[in-house]
This record gives sequence, C-alpha cells and structure tokens, in this order.
Amino acid sequence: MTHIITRIHEEDETFQQFLTTQLREYNNVHSIHHRDIREANVPLIQLKIEQEAQVIAGLYGSVYWGWFDLDRLWVDAGFHGQGIGSQILGEGEALAKSLGATRVKLTTFSFQAKTFYERFGYTVAGVLPDYPLGSDYYMMMKEL
Repeated sequence: MTHIITRIHEEDETFQQFLTTQLREYNNVHSIHHRDIREANVPLIQLKIEQEAQVIAGLYGSVYWGWFDLDRLWVDAGFHGQGIGSQILGEGEALAKSLGATRVKLTTFSFQAKTFYERFGYTVAGVLPDYPLGSDYYMMMKEL
C-alpha cells in the first residue's frame, strides 16, 4: 500500500498540537518520568541583576528529574568581564541545588559562552558541528 504524503504550506497550530499530544501520549505510556512531570509543579528559577532600573543580566531555568535545566543566561555586553555572569550563574546553581538538583544541563553555541561555562566546571556532553555552518552547538553539563 502506498501512502500519500501531504505538505502543509501554512503554519498549522492545530496540526502541531496534534503531534505534541501524540508524542506525549506515547511518552506517558513508556516513561513514568514523563507522565509524572506533566502533573508536577516544576520549580522555576528566574534571576535578574539591575543597574539604574535597567536589567543588565538575567537567568532562567527549571528544576526537574534532579537536573537544573539552565535555559537562558544573558549579560549585557557592556558589563562583560565584571563578574556579573559568574555571580548570577553561581546564585542560580545554588538555588537549583537547594531545590534538589544534583546536575545542570544547558546548551550554547561556539560563538556564545562555551569557554565561560568550562571555567565553572561544565563539560561537553554532545556537539553538533556546523550548526549553523561555521559554528558548533554544544550540550553541556555539570555535577552540583
């Protein structure tokens, strides 16, 4: 039997939600961790540093499965090299640990902050070379 593949040319949120629902249902059957996390109150970590009422640095992530999923860390370019990134990262890690995290995971590009994270004990867990062309994409982790 030949199956017909249909290309959808317009963004279709209903179709995207359908796929998400199907994947979640599959994961719920095959992974107790996925099933349980959907019903859990996942702690968020949101930190900011302000100067003269302007945000100059921020951090966002969540804690689940014993991990701190560090999603975003940003420092205004005008404040690089002043220890602000180190300060907010350390505070985020300490808070994550107090919430039960024993490890941290994050992603970064080669043109972003790989060497910064390595200074704080993060190691490369995986890399996608040339993603995008001329850059590498890293998944990094650290034991807390």
